[in-house]
Amino acid sequence: MNKPLRLPDFWWLASVQILLVVAGSVIWYYFRTEAYLAGPPDPDTYAWNWGFQIIAFAFFWLPSILVCTGILLAIQRIVLIPFYRPHCISSSDHGS
Repeated sequence: MNKPLRLPDFWWLASVQILLVVAGSVIWYYFRTEAYLAGPPDPDTYAWNWGFQIIAFAFFWLPSILVCTGILLAIQRIVLIPFYRPHCISSSDHGS
């Protein structure tokens, strides 16, 4: 009855983490851009529209966010790999 908690697959957890990081960054960038566009006009008129801001996010912010998240996931994988290896689970844990 006292079964230890089984960890989900690492790749499932990594996918959820990437999804949450991207969703959080999109929300943050939206509000930041909305505040920028609501402010006083800029001399850079080409940057004063949503199209340019979306391109700036897609080409500059999103890749850097994904690279940083990938580095963190690689570090997490190295640290957590002993918990995901099958030989670390004793045979008594597989009983019914």
